Amino acid sequence: MECVVVQDLFLNETAKYAHVFLPGSTFLEKDGTFTNAERRISRVRKAVPPKAGFADWEITMALSNALGYPMTYTHPAEIMTEVARLTPTFAGVTYEKLDRLGSVQWPCNDRAPEGTPIMHADGFVRGKGQFMITEYIATDEKTTDRFPLLLTTGRILSQYNVGAQTRRTANVAWHAEDVLEIHPWDAENRGIGDGDLVALASREGETTLHARISERMQPGVVYTTFHHPGTGANVVTTEFADWATDCPEYKVTAVQVRKTFKRAEWQETHDALRLETTRLAIGAPGQ
Repeated sequence: MECVVVQDLFLNETAKYAHVFLPGSTFLEKDGTFTNAERRISRVRKAVPPKAGFADWEITMALSNALGYPMTYTHPAEIMTEVARLTPTFAGVTYEKLDRLGSVQWPCNDRAPEGTPIMHADGFVRGKGQFMITEYIATDEKTTDRFPLLLTTGRILSQYNVGAQTRRTANVAWHAEDVLEIHPWDAENRGIGDGDLVALASREGETTLHARISERMQPGVVYTTFHHPGTGANVVTTEFADWATDCPEYKVTAVQVRKTFKRAEWQETHDALRLETTRLAIGAPGQ
């Protein structure tokens, strides 16, 4: 990429590759609205000033002005006015109305001036539904003598997705690192003890992490989480996806596990990049 610009709360994994990093605001620092999956538009008022000195919309406006497209908003209410002017389902939304009613659900327009609590009161626009029977197609990922185990990945309660937020909390007391759970039989056959550093290899790549011997696993199946970027579970998983939904196939990867005494080369590079970007961030103006 010639120019990568990231705006976020944290110096996350993507931001480490950015040419420009812009600060983001937390929900406690925001003025504006949230629209949730219930179609409900609610006002949000900042509890504290943005620590970066500018709200997200002010940063976007400054960037736009610098690039030659003038923006002159003075308050998020003016942005909502523009949204209402350009979006038919939001045509009747104003800050005054949100303050008066507490919230509204779109569509909010001349036909429903106070919003639409029930979207399909008399029927559905496209009928009651369309069901299609799809053929089961097995994965192309198969175990072999070289890769005799199946890896499946998943989440753990105390960490959220890639952990960009939760790894910065006391939650690390419960899940300080991603580990590879392996059945005692598979571990014994490979000379692996509990806590040993192991190499996890697939047709796609290799990473290292510590082993946890567990009878939760079935023989022939190993499991790990993906909350810590230094583990790099996506280095090992395949690029296969479901043919109908394009959902990535993270639950079935043929792998081999062996005891090792050194981390993967990419992990050493990753650690060096993490230290360098942290050093640059700490030394940046305004920090």
